Amino acid sequence: MDNIKEEKKTDEELIEEVKKEAEAKKLAEARKLEEDRKIEEDKKAKNQVPIRNVFSKELQADKYFYKGIVPPGFEGTCGKPVDREELIEVFHKVFKPKDNILFYKQTDKEVYIIIIPIKFSTSIGDFNDSVDGDFQKHAISFLSEGSVNLDTLRQKLERINKFVNYTDR
Repeated sequence: MDNIKEEKKTDEELIEEVKKEAEAKKLAEARKLEEDRKIEEDKKAKNQVPIRNVFSKELQADKYFYKGIVPPGFEGTCGKPVDREELIEVFHKVFKPKDNILFYKQTDKEVYIIIIPIKFSTSIGDFNDSVDGDFQKHAISFLSEGSVNLDTLRQKLERINKFVNYTDR
């Protein structure tokens, strides 16, 4: 009889041990998930480069960059949004302000970069095997600082407009 009680006690102890192990495993998994979430948040925080339109309104990176990842060196490569009124005026004759197509200028050159939102892009997406951080950009170059001809700018912008897919408006 004592042996049966001991066996039951042992069984009950084993059940408790299994329950404790399962709880410990769940707790470890929850901690791991929380740690992974914090790591992702840190990556995103480090990846926060403000994306702005010509009105200085900050926009969401995931609307322009594949999987929302801003490529390293974006500010160094693309510069800052254009702030010259006459250029913005020409830009908005070709691209509607509500479409939020970005108009950037490199800081050290007379090179203008047009960045198309992913929803209007023709070459960014899973079907194109895009890598994280890909974005559709077009560059317009002029010879030297201050040499922008507004007519030429408009012609070049109109050529770029052909690469924008407006079906998702």
